[in-house]
Amino acid sequence: MKKAALFFALLCLATQVSASYISLKTTVAAKVDVNTLKVFVSVVNKGDEAAYNVQAEIRVVDRKILADKTQELGVNQGYKAYYSFPLQLKQPGQYPLVVIMHYADANQYPFSALTAQTFNSRAQDVPAEAFGKMQAEPFWKKGKIYLSLKNLGSEDLAVTTHLVVPGELSAGESAVRLDLKKKSTSETGFSLENFSALAGSTYQIFAVSEFTKDNLHYTVITPGTVRIVEIKTILGLEYRYILLILALLIFLFVVYQLGFSFLKK
Repeated sequence: MKKAALFFALLCLATQVSASYISLKTTVAAKVDVNTLKVFVSVVNKGDEAAYNVQAEIRVVDRKILADKTQELGVNQGYKAYYSFPLQLKQPGQYPLVVIMHYADANQYPFSALTAQTFNSRAQDVPAEAFGKMQAEPFWKKGKIYLSLKNLGSEDLAVTTHLVVPGELSAGESAVRLDLKKKSTSETGFSLENFSALAGSTYQIFAVSEFTKDNLHYTVITPGTVRIVEIKTILGLEYRYILLILALLIFLFVVYQLGFSFLKK
């Protein structure tokens, strides 16, 4: 009987400490009809708790709109948004489409989830002329993420790149211009700042790089992730520096003791 009671107590404790979560599965479909881009956003809450104030932000080239807001999105419930964007693009080619899902948990703590892709306007297939990769070291308050772009073609490219970040982070630079030589690789860094990100979280980030070649517009979307790691401090000093100072003091103390013993002999 005691064993059964103990098992039941442990089971209740495990149930209490298990963390609830929100996971929004987002699907974005886009279709160009003459000079209009039609965007469809479909979201399902795959977590185990409700999301609140769910709202899609849709960005097309230099325009953005906020779709209707849903006050509460329960487990396995869906959210849908639709919007038409008139297109006035000077050149045919490939352009960026970004969707940011804004939502909050039961405590009204805000979160955001990103989706980035491209759409073609007056062009069927746009060949890959460049591709990229991003890397970032974990940080707590401020950090950097580095983008490497590789030019696959035989012509120099003038590339303009900007970051798409969740609301929990802030990007230091609005846009960066890269002169990418033919058959070469170039790297640039972006400053990041923690606005409201939680320690232990991992966030998706996208670099959107655009350029023109042979009267055709190109877009390269490079995904990356950043991890938020809290740095413990005492009196403004990080733990690692305090440990280093302690190790140095211990070393000096040992050296002093050995020297003192040697002099006594």
